[in-house]
Amino acid sequence: MWREAHLHHIVSEEVEVPNLPSSFDGSKILYISDIHKRKLKNNDLEHLRNQVDWVIIGGDVAEKGISWPIVRHNMSLLSYIAPAFTVYGNHDKRAGTAHLERIFRDTGVQLLQDSTVYLPKGKSKLCLVGVDYRSRRGDSLLAELDTKDCKIAIVHDPLQALHLNEPVDLILSGHTHGGQLVFPGFGPVFLNKAYRSVSSGWFSLKREGNDTDREGKMLVSKGYGTNHLPFRLCCPAEMHIITLRMLSNKQP
Repeated sequence: MWREAHLHHIVSEEVEVPNLPSSFDGSKILYISDIHKRKLKNNDLEHLRNQVDWVIIGGDVAEKGISWPIVRHNMSLLSYIAPAFTVYGNHDKRAGTAHLERIFRDTGVQLLQDSTVYLPKGKSKLCLVGVDYRSRRGDSLLAELDTKDCKIAIVHDPLQALHLNEPVDLILSGHTHGGQLVFPGFGPVFLNKAYRSVSSGWFSLKREGNDTDREGKMLVSKGYGTNHLPFRLCCPAEMHIITLRMLSNKQP
């Protein structure tokens, strides 16, 4: 259980994203969420420099009582790999946002606190939206964007993400730790029942009408750190390299 919690495991996968401009086809995101007290190792990640386009951090980079030099080390390493963006998770706010804001500023990690940024590539761009934990401004942020824009949202809590009414092409989430302790035959018994249907993995985001081919998608990561106990069972720690792909042309 201790070993499973401290594995360095990168899940590499491709995802078809509605509205993705052709210049972004093949772009790569390093996505990591829920690091908590875990210290990232240089040897595990340095080789990814110039191999991914952006680093996206799904919140909970800290927790109450953490040693702040660990957070500074982690953020410095991630921003060294590629331009890095993050949102607050629930544990970040308990840890102290004043410390975190200073670390983000010093290490070059851009905090998206109910805000948006455009990522350019060639003559095109996509919009990265960061929705603050428990914020109600997500829909208003998305509604302000051009309907033709490709929208990627970072939303720490997947249930909060599912309550968004405005369409999103890709949501990156975490918070659940995949249940962290998953007992065979019983599932994630210590995970709140409300989260069990979205404990981890990929999910489709329904759109109005019947255009299911253009549904957005949501990834709920199992996270890289642990909460409360430094153990995992049948739920290994993970980070992700996500390759963005345009929707394939499907035959009628």
